Amino acid sequence: MNGRVLAAGWPFAGLLALDAGRAGVSGAEPVRGLILENDHRGGILVLESDDATGPLTTDAATGFYGVDGYPITRGDIHLGDTVEAVQEKNGEEWVTTKVRVLRLAPPPDPGRC
Repeated sequence: MNGRVLAAGWPFAGLLALDAGRAGVSGAEPVRGLILENDHRGGILVLESDDATGPLTTDAATGFYGVDGYPITRGDIHLGDTVEAVQEKNGEEWVTTKVRVLRLAPPPDPGRC
């Protein structure tokens, strides 16, 4: 593999991170918190943020981004990850448009059972 080609792609990671962190059209502040639950089926992640716990309803249009700003799949978000979610008001409901992982969950301690 050509090292110059690989190095040329790195400046664009910053642009992806900017896009992933951009606020939604509604102007609402992003919600930050810890993933407590993941239903692995219907698109619900449970987020604990500032002593409040609530669902992040996601769908096929929700963008998911890793700590480096690159797109990931919903399955790459795990319990214990710290995320930032951008939500927009759609009628009476809040719709999650983007979820970005800010910090990965610590790996399990092999000494604990």
